[in-house]
Amino acid sequence: NSPLYKSAHRPGVSSGINAEYGEMTDEERGSMVIWVDTSCLGRIIGKGGAKIREIERSYKVKIDVKKDEQEEHETKVVLIGSKDDVLAARDYIYEIVDEEEE
Repeated sequence: NSPLYKSAHRPGVSSGINAEYGEMTDEERGSMVIWVDTSCLGRIIGKGGAKIREIERSYKVKIDVKKDEQEEHETKVVLIGSKDDVLAARDYIYEIVDEEEE
């Protein structure tokens, strides 16, 4: 029974969950899969990848945008890090996507 990083559906971001590391404490690393509206990826990646590097550095996570894994208008994005860091990075990505929609 693996604990999963829970994620609620948000406009522009539909979430799938993927925790592959068995029992995890908050300090251990795990992963979360979210699906981001492909039209919003530029805001997450930034010019020359500057924004995605900033997010990775600020939230101590690895972000893997799977441009080859798309469904309809959404692209798979994998967040890797500690539970708290992944959840914080996910919330920040939601904020970026929400700004795009306004």
